Amino acid sequence: MVPSMVEQDGRRILELGRHIYPMPVAIACGRVLRSRNASGRVDACLKAAEVLTRYISAVALASYNSIDKTLVIEPLTQLEGNLAFGVFLSVIQQVARLSSDHPVAQLLAQGFKSKKRSRQIVTGPTDSALVALLELRNELGHDLRNLDEARALSIERDRSPVDILVAALTGSGEILKLPLFVIEDQQYSRECIIGSRLMLMGESADPIPERIQIQSVPGGFASTHTPYIAVGDLAISLPPSVLWDIDKQSQRYSIFFIDGIQPHSLRYKTIEGNDHPSPPHAVSEFISLVSGESRQEPDRITLLNGFSLSREWRERRQHIEESTLRQEGRIDWTSYDTETIKWFALLIKSSVDDPSDAIKDVLLEGRDTFEDHEIRQLNLLFGNSKLVRSEVRRDIADLRFIDEATGRPTRRELIETDNLLITLKKAVGFLARELDLDGLEAEGLATTEGTFDYIALREVLVNQIVHQDYKDQSAAAQVEIYDDRVSVFNTGHSLMNPDQLFEGGKSQSRNPLIARALRLAGFAEISGSGIRALQRACQIARRPVPVIKSDPKANTFTLIIDWSERGDEKDAYWRTLLGISISPVQAEVLNVIVQNPSVTISAIEAQTGLDIESITSALDFLELQVLVTSDDSNYRLSDHLREQLG
Repeated sequence: MVPSMVEQDGRRILELGRHIYPMPVAIACGRVLRSRNASGRVDACLKAAEVLTRYISAVALASYNSIDKTLVIEPLTQLEGNLAFGVFLSVIQQVARLSSDHPVAQLLAQGFKSKKRSRQIVTGPTDSALVALLELRNELGHDLRNLDEARALSIERDRSPVDILVAALTGSGEILKLPLFVIEDQQYSRECIIGSRLMLMGESADPIPERIQIQSVPGGFASTHTPYIAVGDLAISLPPSVLWDIDKQSQRYSIFFIDGIQPHSLRYKTIEGNDHPSPPHAVSEFISLVSGESRQEPDRITLLNGFSLSREWRERRQHIEESTLRQEGRIDWTSYDTETIKWFALLIKSSVDDPSDAIKDVLLEGRDTFEDHEIRQLNLLFGNSKLVRSEVRRDIADLRFIDEATGRPTRRELIETDNLLITLKKAVGFLARELDLDGLEAEGLATTEGTFDYIALREVLVNQIVHQDYKDQSAAAQVEIYDDRVSVFNTGHSLMNPDQLFEGGKSQSRNPLIARALRLAGFAEISGSGIRALQRACQIARRPVPVIKSDPKANTFTLIIDWSERGDEKDAYWRTLLGISISPVQAEVLNVIVQNPSVTISAIEAQTGLDIESITSALDFLELQVLVTSDDSNYRLSDHLREQLG
């Protein structure tokens, strides 16, 4: 059947929306487009309508409460309990009816302001569309998973939910064109403020950080890690209605919408339904917001080139729209390495017959079109040698053992054109052999505990792959191992202050899709946690904190780790603390017990590489000194020593 002109126009709007609308709305549009049957489309349409309503409600509320503090504004209806579709629609309708001149008032009126035509009151197009979809949602109930196909086909024929959703989107098109973004970090220089920004536009849940230069007057953004929308030169913050924080279930940053109000806490959820705890003081902040008592004064932001944030996004959006109409942004699967795809499907424990389907469904979350930076990352992950070379016109990695006396490498592994997953596999094999990590293969990187050598190897290789700048053709990634240290170098300076890297979990990766792939494989945890894990391993092994050198001008990053055993220093540490002397083996066993609430001999063996006889002898001594206690073959730190260590 040939689609009608209405269907074609509707699909075009949804297709554009998945690329240029704010992230939650764009994701919802993509799900409608990917629905394969009538029941799926009805479900996706109703969920998209609710996401749209929640988003516009947050924008309307934030804009309404950014009015000049000298003006009087009316309080909104008190909100409490569970906040559903209808509640958010009610908030929008209230704000749209009020006469105040807040920043998005005119844009909101286009979709929600009622008008008088031929002696009749006509509601706004978005308002009437969302009301119709809300009524359909209430008729069907909240659980649409059991909606049978025959009923869904009847609903599509009689109620046209896709067309109604498109009308809702079109009516609020100007609001959806306002850029949604987060400032991760900002640093002051002589000429300007340099910010690290994440544009939360389009359906990719893994935006790349980008540097922006901001005029230093009046002083940049009031807060970081905060969702903003830009209206002209105003940046309006959306919390406490919307948060940007780590979703522990998906192990990445996500947008959270307020979902419920309890007496002492708020409840937040992602559009997938994942929960987030209430931030401190969130209840009082939200209540004062809807009561009209609190005002969030917008930040005035002008870029160094004189553009407003809105104008900058408008020019970029036009380019995206043109690319979408040309149907760019699709993957050439024929250029990908078949064996790499099969290996990745095994790593993520996919049971589907076609390994490429596993990548599409799990890593790519069902999407079939992508931004340029995402395609580049996919090419680097899975591409054949020819494709990788076309993306990175330099060697990928250079691994070397250095003779301290001559400064020349004695053993070397040069990886020239392999994709990143093959590179990781080769690098693990080479370093495991040379460092006597017997039996370690790339699949073993899913283990998060082990000896210092293993933890250092894991974090060095994974972080180097995730964070380097593959557009910089000046030098391959390098790992140089000396007798007493390891030096890790790559192009791509740190996107945040190096001191903050040790805090962990504070930033988005330069290559978020690559980072997501390695997390799914079990090789990495939440973005930004790798350096923190390495620091922790150094503390446990009583070694110096790693040295970080980040050079933004040269666009390079160097990490230096003390590689020496330093057994004497570990013994001295415990001798100073305990007042008794213990051997290097006893110190190593004790260090493992310190890390764990309870540990077995086999676990100590796995983490230290010591033989069982040596471990047993060390444990006997440690128990005799009342430093360690045991029951049922589980060993733990004695209570008095744990208290002493804090």
